[in-house]
Amino acid sequence: MKKIYYYLIGLIIFVISLMFDKKISIFFTSYSSGILDVVSLFINGISGYVLFGIVLIIFILSKQYKKIIPLLLAFVLYLGLTGLLKVIVARPRPFVELNNSIVDNVNPYRSFPSGHATSTFALIPFFNFNKIIYYAWIMIAVLVSLSRVYLGVHYLSDVIFGAILGCFISDLIFYLIKCYNRKVYK
Repeated sequence: MKKIYYYLIGLIIFVISLMFDKKISIFFTSYSSGILDVVSLFINGISGYVLFGIVLIIFILSKQYKKIIPLLLAFVLYLGLTGLLKVIVARPRPFVELNNSIVDNVNPYRSFPSGHATSTFALIPFFNFNKIIYYAWIMIAVLVSLSRVYLGVHYLSDVIFGAILGCFISDLIFYLIKCYNRKVYK
């Protein structure tokens, strides 16, 4: 299936999730568990900066130098787009309206989109050199996204849009590099 269809399906799911955001947030946050709290708070402490930094170190150590420039471009786009959208949309986080957060040290009006979801999903294509790591990273990205809803700092639509945005960022970077390589090596 062409990638455009995946994006259309993602956008449809995003629109549907907007209708159920409050109910889903209440559901996730009402089932608190000690171990889930610890895991989710640990994930909360890891920012996109750290994730991109870890991947950069992995690429340097594994001598995959060709992926460093695309990684840095993805990082810049991630920072720019999520930051811009957070300021423009200024969506209140679920805990502002629903009073259901475990976390209290986050900006209450920067919910959309989820930066954690954007960064983890933007990094998925960079792991295509190893199938095990690739699929493990997909599971990590989903767990990170769900932990954001569990903590009450994002609605489900925030993380779905963040996932779409992250995939778009990496697809755009690799598409532009592919176009550049065609021009240079013609």
